[in-house]
Amino acid sequence: MNSRMQDYRMLWRAAVTHANPRLSGVIRWGLAFIVIVFGAAMTVTEGPRAGLATLWCAASGFLLLNWAWRFMPGAVKLATPANAWLVPQMRRRLVELSCLVCFVGVAGIASAPYTDAANLGPGLFWVVLFIMGVGLAAAGHPAGSPVVTALCCTGALAEWLPETLTATLSHPVVVVLALPVYAAVIVVAVRAMFPQGGERHWAMMARRSRWVAAVGKPDPLVGRMAGKRTMSAYGAILRRDSERRDGRRLVLHALGPTHHLAETVAMLAVLAAVVFFLGVFTGWRGEREARAGIGWLFASILLVVPLMYSVRLGQLAPSLAAEQGLVRLAPAMPAAAAAFNVRLGCSLLLHALTAWSLAAGTALLLAALGGAGPEALLHVASLACMVLPVVAVPLRDHASRTHSAVAAAATLLLASVVESLLLGNVVSAFSSVPTLWAAALFSVGYTVYAVVRGLRTMQGAPCAFPAGRMD
Repeated sequence: MNSRMQDYRMLWRAAVTHANPRLSGVIRWGLAFIVIVFGAAMTVTEGPRAGLATLWCAASGFLLLNWAWRFMPGAVKLATPANAWLVPQMRRRLVELSCLVCFVGVAGIASAPYTDAANLGPGLFWVVLFIMGVGLAAAGHPAGSPVVTALCCTGALAEWLPETLTATLSHPVVVVLALPVYAAVIVVAVRAMFPQGGERHWAMMARRSRWVAAVGKPDPLVGRMAGKRTMSAYGAILRRDSERRDGRRLVLHALGPTHHLAETVAMLAVLAAVVFFLGVFTGWRGEREARAGIGWLFASILLVVPLMYSVRLGQLAPSLAAEQGLVRLAPAMPAAAAAFNVRLGCSLLLHALTAWSLAAGTALLLAALGGAGPEALLHVASLACMVLPVVAVPLRDHASRTHSAVAAAATLLLASVVESLLLGNVVSAFSSVPTLWAAALFSVGYTVYAVVRGLRTMQGAPCAFPAGRMD
C-alpha cells in the first residue's frame, strides 16, 4: 500500500507541475486561502453549519477543478503510447489515481452538510458529466467537446425541471444510491482517457496536438475583416502620438497593437451584453425584490475584465524586441534606465486604471438596469475596490523572463481579499460599518502600497526593453 501511495504522489506531482512549476504552489495555497476565507465569511453571516458546508463543498469542487485543469493536461503527456506499452503499471496507476480523485471530489460534494439541499441531485449529475467531459477533452477524446458544449447550453434549463423530480433526485437515499452509478461512469470515462496504446491512442494524440496548435488562432476571414479595422484605427493612433511626441503614449506602442484599450472596450461591451441578457432570461425573472437581491452578482462578473487586461499588460512580448529597441532609442525616451522604467510603469498603470474604471462603471450601470438598489450598488462598488490592486500587476521587472504575471495577479488578488475581509470583519464587529464597505477601504489602501512598491521595483530594475532578455 505504501508503494502504491508513493506512485500516486509521484504521478500527481509530475502531472500538475509539468506546465508551470511556479504556478502550482500559487494555485494550491491560493485556493486554500480562498476556501478558508469564504468558509469563515459564511460562518459569520449564516452560521456554523453553512460555513462548514461551504468549506466542505468548495474544497471538493476545487479538488475536481485541479484534476480537470491541472492534472489531466500533464497526465495525458505522461501516458504516451510508448509508455502505455513499456510501462503498463504507470497507465494502471494513472487510471486508479484519476478515478480515486474524481470519486472523492464527487462524494465530498454529495456529503456536505447543506442547510438546503433541494437542488443537490441535478447539480451533482451536472458536475459529474461536466468534469468527465473536460477530462475527455483534455485527453483528446472526440466525445469530450460535445459533452461540455451540451452541458453548458442546457445548464440553465435545470430550474425548469418539475419540483417533484428535483426533490426526488435530491433525496438523501437517492443521492447515496446514485454514487455507485457515478463511480461506474467515472471508471468508464477515465479508461477512455488513458487508452492502452494502439491506433486510437495515436489518433487522440494527433487530435490533441491540433487543438493545442489551434489555440489563439482566429478564423482567417474574421481575422482579416477585424484586422483591417483594427490596423487602420491603430495606424491613426500611432501617427497622432508620433506627431505629438508623447513619450508616455509612444512607449506603449512597443507592446504591439493588441495591448490598447480598444479591444478591452469591445470585450467589455460584448460581455456586458451577454451578462445582461443572461440575467434577464434567468436570474432577473420574478419580483423586483429578487432582481434587486441578485442582479448585482451578475453585474460583478464584468470585474474579471480589468484582471485579464492587467495580466495582459504584465506580459510584455519578447517577440517584439526589435520594436522595443527602436522605442528605446527614440529621442523622446529618457536615457537612464530608472527614468525609462518609471515612465513605462506610469503608462501601464494609467491604462490598467482606465480599464478598471470602465469595468467598474459598466458593472454599476448594469446592476442599476437590473433593478439593484443603493445597497446592492454599494456592494458592486466594494467588490470593484477589492479587485483594484490588480492594476499593480504590470509594475514589475520586465527585463527578467522568470517572473509570471498570472502568479503576480493571483497573489495581489488573494492578498487583497484575505486582508480586506479579515480587517473588514474586525471593524464591523466593533462598529456599525458593514464588512464590505470597510473591506473596500482597506483594499484601496493596499492598492496604494502595491503601486508604490511596484514603481520602486521598476525604478531599481534593469531597463524593461527589450523585455524578457534576462534569466
